[in-house]
Amino acid sequence: MKNPDFRGVIPALTTPFHEDQSLNAEGFGILAETVVNDGVDGLLVNGCTGESWALNDDERFIVFRTAVEAAKGRVPVVAGCSAIFVDEVLKKISQAAKAGCSVAMVSAPWYIMAGEEEVADHYDRIVAASELPILLYNIPRRTGINLSLDLINRLADTEKVIAIKESSKDWGFLSSVIRTTGDRISVFAGYASFFGLAALSEGAVGYMDSGTPVFGSTSPKFYKAVMEGDLETARRIQSEMATMLTSFFGLGTFPASVKASLDLIGRPGGRTRDPIRPLTEAQRAQLRAVMEKSGFLDQARASSAA
Repeated sequence: MKNPDFRGVIPALTTPFHEDQSLNAEGFGILAETVVNDGVDGLLVNGCTGESWALNDDERFIVFRTAVEAAKGRVPVVAGCSAIFVDEVLKKISQAAKAGCSVAMVSAPWYIMAGEEEVADHYDRIVAASELPILLYNIPRRTGINLSLDLINRLADTEKVIAIKESSKDWGFLSSVIRTTGDRISVFAGYASFFGLAALSEGAVGYMDSGTPVFGSTSPKFYKAVMEGDLETARRIQSEMATMLTSFFGLGTFPASVKASLDLIGRPGGRTRDPIRPLTEAQRAQLRAVMEKSGFLDQARASSAA
């Protein structure tokens, strides 16, 4: 791996908005600082969980800069920089570099359903011109494109590509990526609650997920348990987190349920931005019941009281 220290638990942060849908930069800073204090190993901002599609250029830079300021050099900040056009990707990467981010996360271009060679051209041009190291992002249900193992393997040979977040929800493919490229780049699983234990056991160096800001210090405890071989604890925690993650994808449009969960535990979640609607009161009540049953609501209250 080109950076053996780039590993561990790297949560994908939401982007809080006020009720009028303006950016809540102060709330975002509080959330980032709180999550770093949970004991994570990095921050991922402006991804799918962060409603990256909803931010304009000025807001995106504020998010990048605020995350870096909250991290205070304790952990690296991974900046979501995906776009359909290469020039737009590079503009976002330049913003991230100026703000002090450490790594740029880049997915395949979406909507246009580019072919294999076109996707390869997209990445080759980005890698050649990027101001930051690149983390590949494979998330086919968002882009319509599943990065091929051949392309990932080839890009892993380039100096600037240092990692991948594999979020296909295909365990067989994730396992192949780990075994094929794990000797050269850091492989992160996209779903700790579903694949964390298996992926870390297979050789992934960590995970990047949207649940960790809600799970709090429980998520780093899970990672520690796996790495120390405490499988009984790891299995128990993964089961608890999976229960919560299922609710995230079962209520409203993502990431509305994650934001509502953060609000329930006293962390800045905030409103979603149109066209995504916030959860209804009935959905919030259902979410609260899941959180109470899983124990995360009580854990958050105990943590706040301490």
